Amino acid sequence: MQDRILNIPNLLTLARILITPFIIYAILEHQAVLALILMAAAGVTDMLDGAIARYFNQRSTVGAYMDPLADKLLLISTIVTLYFIDHLPLYLFLAVIFRDLIIVVGAIAYEMVTHKLEMQPSIASKVTTFLQITLVLAVLSDMAWQFPGQNVLEMSILLTFTFTCISGLQYMVVWMRKAVTDEAK
Repeated sequence: MQDRILNIPNLLTLARILITPFIIYAILEHQAVLALILMAAAGVTDMLDGAIARYFNQRSTVGAYMDPLADKLLLISTIVTLYFIDHLPLYLFLAVIFRDLIIVVGAIAYEMVTHKLEMQPSIASKVTTFLQITLVLAVLSDMAWQFPGQNVLEMSILLTFTFTCISGLQYMVVWMRKAVTDEAK
């Protein structure tokens, strides 16, 4: 990996971080269409940063850490905001927060002990992220146009909750296994 900080993928990731407060503001001001447009822009930067990094060999250590942090910032901020304005239930809000705390605390503890942290999301984690993004988009669409409907939203919330819990439990098991394995060495 290159250690070049200022490259196009990292600038795109930084743009996603900078867009996040504007998305939150749009949600709080009940400007769901604007929030959707900004979420789409954030999504495009997320797709482009990874594609450009791979295609043009511009991967960097900074980017490997900054990209998932930008995703976490965007998703946690939007989910907390949607909960705060009563568009998401408490149980989903808590599941998302606790899962991400498990990930962050586990990663920090593992790095402090082993100095060998590598960011490698699991398939369950990728599915969870996809479902969380889809849910945020569905809630914003419902706020804007009363679409996709209450039944679809309820199913999306339950599915997102289920995968968030599965992913959180998986991370707990992975961090414990890594700690035990590395401690035995």
